[in-house]
Amino acid sequence: MSEEDQLDLPGDGETSAGNTSTEDTLSRLDSGEPKDRAKAGDDGDNDRETGRKRRRGLSPAYCLGIFALILIISSVVSGILNHFLITPFAAGMSLFGALWYISVRRRSSSDGVIFYSHSQILYYWPIWAGAFVISDLAEIPGIATMVTISDAETMLAPPQMALFHLIVVAVVVFFTSVNIRGVWAVVFAVTLLSIGLTFSVLNWWPQVFAYLGGLSLHADQGFYRVMGVVLFLPWLLVVFIFDIRRFFHFLPTQITMVNEIGEGEKNYDSIGVVMEKKRDNFMQHMALGFGSGDIILTPKVADREVIIFPNVLRVNKVLDQIQEIREKRGRNLG
Repeated sequence: MSEEDQLDLPGDGETSAGNTSTEDTLSRLDSGEPKDRAKAGDDGDNDRETGRKRRRGLSPAYCLGIFALILIISSVVSGILNHFLITPFAAGMSLFGALWYISVRRRSSSDGVIFYSHSQILYYWPIWAGAFVISDLAEIPGIATMVTISDAETMLAPPQMALFHLIVVAVVVFFTSVNIRGVWAVVFAVTLLSIGLTFSVLNWWPQVFAYLGGLSLHADQGFYRVMGVVLFLPWLLVVFIFDIRRFFHFLPTQITMVNEIGEGEKNYDSIGVVMEKKRDNFMQHMALGFGSGDIILTPKVADREVIIFPNVLRVNKVLDQIQEIREKRGRNLG
């Protein structure tokens, strides 16, 4: 080995500028110089950690909670000043429900992946959201119509809005009841909405109602507000409280299925389980569910039991997390 190679060896303790004697090393140890350097290094690490925290800023969940609180406060203030706007209040409560949902799932799945099965009411949010929006728009004199009924003034929403909301209700109920899969679901939904918008823009609905017997579609602000509340409260409770009682807990060695908390569990071996994703009902899973889907599990048991877990939110992310657990388990076994 050449002299230059020997000088480049790590930890050699010598440089081309000169040698360090043993006495100098012992004198530095006695003087506490290495301790000072270690302390300085710890201070530097703390400063870098503080700098990283400052650069990261607020977490997304914290920002989402602040935004939800702003929506609720603005809705309450609007009620104190003039008219209560219920749409921001419902949006804020929904965001708080989502934060609660995320915190429960993260706390429960610290050593695995938890995913929940939701009810069909998960997809009914356009109905109560549309009712709240129309009820708030009825506060605007230029949009709504003021009428007097039994010596009491009330604001009527435009018939076009009422008709469009009915079309939305029909589309949501239809696609959450009839499982039309594939591209035909998108074609059918877009066709219905296009027909409804075309008739509204061209003002053809009065002729249609006249042909059906002179029907006149009018609803006041109170109707839409009551309709939205009646549907919003069950939606909020079911999606964020009752649905999380039925879940799958995927662990590296086993899968635990809980139908109802406190009513027993069922465990399966996670090795050899087959998982299949069903998300080809585009209108329900993509447009209304924002990436939800159905998961079908076939455990490796004698009777080849098939378990269907419908309406799992963010199903792609759930499957990616499960795949990561399986890869780690494979490396550990290897």
